[in-house]
Amino acid sequence: DGINLITGLPAGSVLQVVQTFKSDAFSSTDDGFFDITGLSVAITPSSSSNKVLVISDLAIGSSDLYSYNHGFKVLRDSTDVGISTAGSTNFSGGVNMYLSAGNIPYLFGTMKMFLDSPSTTSATTYKVQGTKISASGTFYLNRKGVDTSIGGASSITVMEVAG
Repeated sequence: DGINLITGLPAGSVLQVVQTFKSDAFSSTDDGFFDITGLSVAITPSSSSNKVLVISDLAIGSSDLYSYNHGFKVLRDSTDVGISTAGSTNFSGGVNMYLSAGNIPYLFGTMKMFLDSPSTTSATTYKVQGTKISASGTFYLNRKGVDTSIGGASSITVMEVAG
Protein backbone atom coordinates (compact mmCIF):
# COMPACT_ATOMS: atom_id res chain seq x y z
CA ASP A 1 0.00 0.00 0.00
CA GLY A 2 1.44 3.31 -1.04
CA ILE A 3 0.60 6.87 -1.94
CA ASN A 4 -0.41 7.82 -5.48
CA LEU A 5 2.26 10.34 -6.49
CA ILE A 6 -0.10 12.27 -8.78
CA THR A 7 -3.03 12.68 -6.38
CA GLY A 8 -1.32 12.22 -3.02
CA LEU A 9 -4.11 9.80 -2.05
CA PRO A 10 -3.55 6.30 -0.69
CA ALA A 11 -3.69 3.37 -3.12
CA GLY A 12 -7.27 2.13 -3.41
CA SER A 13 -8.81 5.61 -3.19
CA VAL A 14 -11.67 6.26 -5.59
CA LEU A 15 -10.70 9.19 -7.82
CA GLN A 16 -13.75 9.48 -10.08
CA VAL A 17 -17.05 7.74 -10.73
CA VAL A 18 -18.92 7.74 -14.04
CA GLN A 19 -22.22 5.99 -14.73
CA THR A 20 -24.60 5.44 -17.60
CA PHE A 21 -28.12 4.60 -16.47
CA LYS A 22 -30.51 3.05 -18.99
CA SER A 23 -34.21 3.11 -18.22
CA ASP A 24 -35.68 2.56 -21.69
CA ALA A 25 -36.23 -0.83 -23.33
CA PHE A 26 -33.93 -2.61 -25.76
CA SER A 27 -34.45 -5.79 -27.75
CA SER A 28 -32.51 -7.87 -30.25
CA THR A 29 -33.06 -11.02 -32.29
CA ASP A 30 -29.43 -11.05 -33.52
CA ASP A 31 -27.29 -14.13 -33.11
CA GLY A 32 -23.85 -13.85 -31.53
CA PHE A 33 -22.90 -10.82 -29.44
CA PHE A 34 -24.53 -7.44 -30.12
CA ASP A 35 -24.10 -3.96 -28.65
CA ILE A 36 -26.79 -2.95 -26.17
CA THR A 37 -27.71 0.56 -27.30
CA GLY A 38 -27.14 3.19 -24.62
CA LEU A 39 -25.17 0.97 -22.25
CA SER A 40 -21.64 2.35 -22.50
CA VAL A 41 -19.59 4.75 -20.42
CA ALA A 42 -16.31 6.63 -20.99
CA ILE A 43 -13.62 7.41 -18.43
CA THR A 44 -10.16 8.98 -18.69
CA PRO A 45 -7.80 7.61 -16.04
CA SER A 46 -5.43 10.17 -14.51
CA SER A 47 -2.55 7.68 -14.32
CA SER A 48 -1.68 4.54 -16.30
CA SER A 49 -1.01 2.73 -13.01
CA ASN A 50 -4.57 3.26 -11.81
CA LYS A 51 -7.27 0.63 -12.11
CA VAL A 52 -10.92 0.88 -13.11
CA LEU A 53 -13.65 -0.89 -11.14
CA VAL A 54 -16.41 -1.85 -13.60
CA ILE A 55 -19.93 -2.64 -12.37
CA SER A 56 -22.54 -3.80 -14.86
CA ASP A 57 -26.12 -4.42 -13.77
CA LEU A 58 -28.65 -5.68 -16.31
CA ALA A 59 -32.40 -6.31 -16.21
CA ILE A 60 -32.78 -9.13 -18.75
CA GLY A 61 -35.99 -10.51 -20.22
CA SER A 62 -36.85 -12.99 -22.93
CA SER A 63 -39.65 -13.49 -25.42
CA ASP A 64 -40.23 -17.07 -24.30
CA LEU A 65 -38.88 -19.79 -22.06
CA TYR A 66 -37.28 -21.64 -24.94
CA SER A 67 -34.87 -18.73 -25.67
CA TYR A 68 -33.13 -19.66 -22.50
CA ASN A 69 -29.43 -18.86 -22.76
CA HIS A 70 -29.04 -15.09 -22.47
CA GLY A 71 -25.66 -13.66 -21.54
CA PHE A 72 -23.64 -10.46 -21.54
CA LYS A 73 -20.06 -9.33 -21.53
CA VAL A 74 -18.15 -6.09 -20.99
CA LEU A 75 -15.63 -4.65 -23.42
CA ARG A 76 -12.94 -2.03 -22.91
CA ASP A 77 -13.01 -0.30 -26.28
CA SER A 78 -12.94 -3.43 -28.50
CA THR A 79 -11.31 -5.83 -25.99
CA ASP A 80 -13.32 -8.29 -23.88
CA VAL A 81 -12.63 -7.78 -20.17
CA GLY A 82 -13.86 -9.51 -17.05
CA ILE A 83 -15.05 -12.61 -18.91
CA SER A 84 -14.71 -16.32 -18.27
CA THR A 85 -12.12 -18.49 -20.00
CA ALA A 86 -13.80 -21.75 -19.00
CA GLY A 87 -16.07 -22.39 -21.98
CA SER A 88 -16.20 -22.31 -25.75
CA THR A 89 -18.43 -19.22 -25.53
CA ASN A 90 -17.39 -16.94 -22.66
CA PHE A 91 -19.09 -13.95 -21.09
CA SER A 92 -19.32 -12.01 -17.83
CA GLY A 93 -22.71 -13.28 -16.73
CA GLY A 94 -26.07 -14.46 -17.90
CA VAL A 95 -29.22 -16.38 -17.18
CA ASN A 96 -30.70 -19.70 -18.19
CA MET A 97 -34.45 -19.17 -18.27
CA TYR A 98 -35.66 -22.52 -19.59
CA LEU A 99 -38.70 -23.92 -17.78
CA SER A 100 -41.16 -26.61 -18.72
CA ALA A 101 -44.18 -24.33 -18.47
CA GLY A 102 -45.05 -20.65 -18.47
CA ASN A 103 -43.85 -17.75 -20.58
CA ILE A 104 -42.29 -14.28 -20.57
CA PRO A 105 -39.40 -14.92 -18.19
CA TYR A 106 -37.20 -12.19 -16.76
CA LEU A 107 -34.38 -11.69 -14.30
CA PHE A 108 -33.89 -8.11 -13.16
CA GLY A 109 -30.62 -7.62 -11.31
CA THR A 110 -27.87 -9.51 -13.13
CA MET A 111 -24.85 -7.71 -11.69
CA LYS A 112 -21.13 -8.32 -12.20
CA MET A 113 -18.11 -6.33 -11.08
CA PHE A 114 -14.39 -6.60 -11.71
CA LEU A 115 -11.23 -4.55 -11.38
CA ASP A 116 -9.65 -3.75 -14.75
CA SER A 117 -6.13 -2.50 -15.49
CA PRO A 118 -6.44 -0.40 -18.67
CA SER A 119 -2.83 0.93 -18.37
CA THR A 120 -3.65 4.19 -20.13
CA THR A 121 -4.42 7.86 -19.58
CA SER A 122 -6.48 8.05 -22.77
CA ALA A 123 -10.27 8.19 -22.85
CA THR A 124 -11.50 4.63 -22.52
CA THR A 125 -15.00 3.34 -23.26
CA TYR A 126 -16.57 0.39 -21.48
CA LYS A 127 -19.68 -1.10 -23.05
CA VAL A 128 -21.99 -4.05 -22.58
CA GLN A 129 -22.87 -6.58 -25.26
CA GLY A 130 -25.66 -9.14 -25.01
CA THR A 131 -26.13 -12.54 -26.60
CA LYS A 132 -28.83 -15.18 -27.02
CA ILE A 133 -26.20 -17.89 -27.62
CA SER A 134 -27.76 -18.36 -31.08
CA ALA A 135 -31.11 -19.35 -29.57
CA SER A 136 -34.41 -18.46 -31.15
CA GLY A 137 -36.57 -15.72 -29.70
CA THR A 138 -35.74 -12.22 -28.51
CA PHE A 139 -33.31 -10.81 -25.95
CA TYR A 140 -34.93 -7.96 -23.97
CA LEU A 141 -33.40 -5.43 -21.63
CA ASN A 142 -35.41 -3.48 -19.06
CA ARG A 143 -38.69 -5.22 -19.77
CA LYS A 144 -40.37 -8.53 -19.07
CA GLY A 145 -40.18 -9.90 -22.59
CA VAL A 146 -43.22 -9.03 -24.67
CA ASP A 147 -45.10 -8.06 -21.51
CA THR A 148 -44.72 -4.29 -21.12
CA SER A 149 -46.43 -4.18 -17.70
CA ILE A 150 -43.15 -4.64 -15.80
CA GLY A 151 -40.02 -2.61 -16.51
CA GLY A 152 -36.51 -2.71 -15.11
CA ALA A 153 -33.42 -0.53 -15.25
CA SER A 154 -29.82 -1.25 -16.19
CA SER A 155 -26.52 0.56 -15.72
CA ILE A 156 -22.79 0.44 -16.19
CA THR A 157 -20.66 2.22 -13.61
CA VAL A 158 -16.89 2.74 -13.68
CA MET A 159 -14.69 4.02 -10.88
CA GLU A 160 -11.06 5.03 -11.21
CA VAL A 161 -9.08 3.58 -8.32
CA ALA A 162 -5.64 4.90 -7.36
CA GLY A 163 -2.86 2.35 -7.98
